[in-house]
Amino acid sequence: MLSDTDGSCAVYTFHVFSQLFQNMQRKFGAITNDSVSFLGESLQRIGSKFRSSLDVMMSCSECPTVFVDAETLVSCGLLETLKFSVLELQEHLDTYNTKREAAEQWLDNCKRTFGEKDAAQRPNTDAQELELCRRLYKLHFQLLLLFQAYCKLISRVDTIKREAEVINMSEELAVLESCLKEAEATAGSSEEEIAPPESSAEAAIHSLIETLRNKDFSTALTQVKAFRSLWPNDIFGGTTDDAVQTLLHIYFRHQTLGQTGSFAVVGSNQDLSQASSKLMELNMEIRESLRMVQACQPLAQAKHPDPVVSTGF
Repeated sequence: MLSDTDGSCAVYTFHVFSQLFQNMQRKFGAITNDSVSFLGESLQRIGSKFRSSLDVMMSCSECPTVFVDAETLVSCGLLETLKFSVLELQEHLDTYNTKREAAEQWLDNCKRTFGEKDAAQRPNTDAQELELCRRLYKLHFQLLLLFQAYCKLISRVDTIKREAEVINMSEELAVLESCLKEAEATAGSSEEEIAPPESSAEAAIHSLIETLRNKDFSTALTQVKAFRSLWPNDIFGGTTDDAVQTLLHIYFRHQTLGQTGSFAVVGSNQDLSQASSKLMELNMEIRESLRMVQACQPLAQAKHPDPVVSTGF
């Protein structure tokens, strides 16, 4: 990516990050819900704030995806900007993974030592729960920083659409996304297996494009999943990748073959700055609540001198 000079690698940044962000959200939701479920009555108010932060991140912060061809990225002078942004995203991602591992390890140790919240005769775990909240707070804050960095990148690249020569395909891809999601929602779990007769990935791509042009969206979804087993880790994505996003990526790439100046932003219609501000507000509330609980802790320790861990900010 950093040695990319023609944008051929950089254009995949948004598709990869969108898939990565979706996987992160699932794990983020799991660790948040598990941690809040472990908290006792005294910290449930903070727990509710964590859940509110999770709700915003899961619903209001749907990660948008940018589609752009390599030549447009270079001609608009955004390749170097993208490289710098990728370095920033990678730094936030590395820190996020460290914070996630710290929170997961602490929660696992707490469960192993003290049992679940409803376990009979569980000892006083206020200090351990507070430390869990601190680690969870750092995790939430780090994901906020990562989300803000991606929003900043989106806003920079979005300036491409102001160029007179650029063809904005955002509306076309948004309609296709809506149709695919509707087909996905109505398909249910009983999807028909398709044995693809295509002998090459290129032939499979043409088959998919033809299916999309015929507006047979359910079949297109089934096809792309079937093609993954024949050409794993190819343009069809992996088993955990979102099929709708994969089809959008294939469609855009096919429609822009042999031409330059194409661009699209597909994803949440909500104002990303509003979602970011709400997340920041909730993070500040959580931090203040933690400070207040910690200020009360010395008094509680004096009344109940159980062994505790250090939980200072």
